[in-house]
Formats: sequence, structure tokens, C-alpha cells
Amino acid sequence: MGVSARRLRKVPAVVLPRPPEPQRWLAAIRIFDPGAAPVDGGVAFGAGVRLAGPQPVTPDLAAKGNLPQGHAFVASDSGPFQNWLARGLARRFGGYAHLPQQLVADDPTEVVVVHTPRKVSPGELAARLSAFIPGLVPDGPEEDGSFFLTTPHAPINIRCDGPEVPSLRWLLPLALGPMRREPGLHGYRFGIAGQRDPRFVRLAASAALELAHGVDGVTTDLDRFRIYGPGDPGLYR
Repeated sequence: MGVSARRLRKVPAVVLPRPPEPQRWLAAIRIFDPGAAPVDGGVAFGAGVRLAGPQPVTPDLAAKGNLPQGHAFVASDSGPFQNWLARGLARRFGGYAHLPQQLVADDPTEVVVVHTPRKVSPGELAARLSAFIPGLVPDGPEEDGSFFLTTPHAPINIRCDGPEVPSLRWLLPLALGPMRREPGLHGYRFGIAGQRDPRFVRLAASAALELAHGVDGVTTDLDRFRIYGPGDPGLYR
């Protein structure tokens, strides 16, 4: 049974020009959730959420649902993780993310996040990243307990969140796996002030990946997909 326009008014989906190779599709979903598994009619991820498809998008359905023709993969329900998965897959497969409900607004300055199982002090951060972002110095703490590192040499800043920051554990990426339960979890959010220049996106991502490599952290993009290189398509939008 195909998907209906009525259902598409409620749940996210990703529409691709052609069905992807199943193993490549599953591998892409597993960089969002390492526990994703194939099920009858699709892939299950998270706490039993299903991404079903491919289902044909006919001209009639495309017109009624305001989406392109192609092949749809439709989430079983709505929520921020479903939106992030659809958006990230669309970027990686050249498709269209259908997001009828925008549940969480992005920070437009943020590029990439590194979660670590321990605290990385401002001095250690500056030392580890000096080859990428020299001159990092901490600003005063924010009201929630976080603080920023900035530098006069590049429009890149790093927001540092410890366990005492309430937002740290809010909607943690599934890509973290067992690290999501670490009591000493810290987050380091790399952002760009001003225009989102691809050169600075690459620089911020390179620095973030260097940090993650050095302290056994995990690097994710804004769609909560794990990234492994500064050229990852999820970083450029």
C-alpha cells in the first residue's frame, strides 16, 4: 500500500530520484544511529521508529503533497530525530527532505559538535587545536554554565558545555552510541560568526575532527550524523 498525501502532512520523508543500493542506504542510516537495522519494508532506528520505503511518488501524490516525483522513504511518526534523519539522507543522496513539522530550530552559526567522555580544559583545547585555530582564549561563563573560546585570527568560536549545562543532554545524537550514557560527557560546539564561508566550515570541521581523534570523542553535524572528514556533505548547506 502506497503512502498518502494525508499522511505526508504529518510525518517527515525523504524523496530520492531513484532507489539507493540497500547496503549503502543502511550504511548511511547507521552513521546516524549505529543500531539501525533492516526490517520488513524499511529500516528501524531509535526506539522502534521505522523509515519505510521505497514507495513511488506519483504525479498525483507529488501535486497533492507538494513534493517532487521519485521514490519516498517515509518515517513512521514525527519528531526531531526523524526530521534530522530525513534531512541528512537528502543531503547525502541528492534528494528532497519533506519536513511538514519543524520541531527544533538550528543555531545558524553552528557547524559541528564534538562530544567527549571527559572534560577538555581551555588550555588543552587551545594546545590541541593551535595548528588549525591559533590564539584560542576563553571568554567569561554564560548564565547556563557554558563558556566560549574565541580567537582574533578566525571567525570561529567553540562553545564548551559540561555536565552541569542543562542543554548538554537534550536530544543527544544517537551516533554517540554508549557514550550517550557517560556521566562525564562534555560537548564542544564549533561555530562561525558571520557568513558561513565554506573555507571556515572546512577549517572548523578539521579542528573538530582533530579534537575528537585526540580525546576519543565523536564528531557530528547539525543533523546528528557522525562525520569522518571535513568534506562530508552534511556540513555544507
